Amino acid sequence: MARWRALNRIYEIYTSDLSMKEVEKLIKRDTPEVYDFYVRRMKMPENSRNSIERSFLFLRNLFIEFLLKMSPARRLVYSMAVVFFIAGWFGGMWNWAVLGFFMVNLLIAFELADKLTAKDELAVAREIQTDLMPRHAPENSLFDIACYSEPAREVGGDYYDFICPENQEERMYIVIGDISGKGMGAALYMVQVQAILRHLSNTCYGTKAILTALNKSLQNVLKPESFFTVSMASLERGKCEISFSRAGHTPLLHYRAREKKAENVTPVGMGVGLCDGGIFDRVLEETAITTETGDVLVFYTDGLTEAMDKERNFFGEERLRSIIEKNAHLSASLIQESIIRELEEFRNSALPGDDTTLVIMKRLSEAASQEKHVLL
Repeated sequence: MARWRALNRIYEIYTSDLSMKEVEKLIKRDTPEVYDFYVRRMKMPENSRNSIERSFLFLRNLFIEFLLKMSPARRLVYSMAVVFFIAGWFGGMWNWAVLGFFMVNLLIAFELADKLTAKDELAVAREIQTDLMPRHAPENSLFDIACYSEPAREVGGDYYDFICPENQEERMYIVIGDISGKGMGAALYMVQVQAILRHLSNTCYGTKAILTALNKSLQNVLKPESFFTVSMASLERGKCEISFSRAGHTPLLHYRAREKKAENVTPVGMGVGLCDGGIFDRVLEETAITTETGDVLVFYTDGLTEAMDKERNFFGEERLRSIIEKNAHLSASLIQESIIRELEEFRNSALPGDDTTLVIMKRLSEAASQEKHVLL
């Protein structure tokens, strides 16, 4: 009986919190990411060598790269453990093999402690990043607004904001953007972008002027290989017309209730932070969008339309347009829920490959606007 209890305890240790999603994550995302991490940094064997020699050199260089990622002390302990284990195995000295096995597990414990410490720090970083972005959409007398953001990792490079300039009380800017890359690096850039944008919104007037100034500022901040795509809309209190600019970002999806059809709004603009030689200022457009009752505006990042299922099919813009047209009669928050539900069903157990962010605005009827205006 005691033996069965012990076996049951071991079973619980290994199966608690275990799910097929965790197993798939290990196989489909973690393993390829670890492989890419080492291969990107290692020296590749020359193509002039034969296949057997190339394979041997590849494995050797991969092992060396693995060793070099350890601290010098851990590298030495690991090498000693491997020598002890091999000597014990082939020499029949099992005490040496056990010692080698013990040393490797000790190193795993050290590495796990480091990872858990880093994970705790990432959790704090995620909480800070979440607090920097609006938790809820602002109230507006003419529009019902909803927002959503899901990072692919603990932290991400997607950004959205609702900025009300201090010196323009009647105006609100809706911003959605995407820093190139993922993870901590993109998240740090996102914080800088937010601070600069909020400052520029108080010193510049209009979406084109703000994005032009942002481009000049970020050229001195972003690395040469990094850039920022962004869409920005300007909304005045009590007015149904919106000014809109797009700097290399995904199109704005505008559902027109009169035609019952969604179409893209794509004013010209290139990504922010690129060395453009003045092209950015010349090509960036600012367009006016007039909305009617029941119209829906959908701002989104490419993590939505480029989401993939198990067969690596894209979610796609057409699918998004179809969901909007089918659910346009609902509130902004329910339209958002419909999109997220369809996205999760499409991905099934596939993990998100990129950050996903949405801002949805639906034009209210005059009666609803007046009622909401009274409440506000």
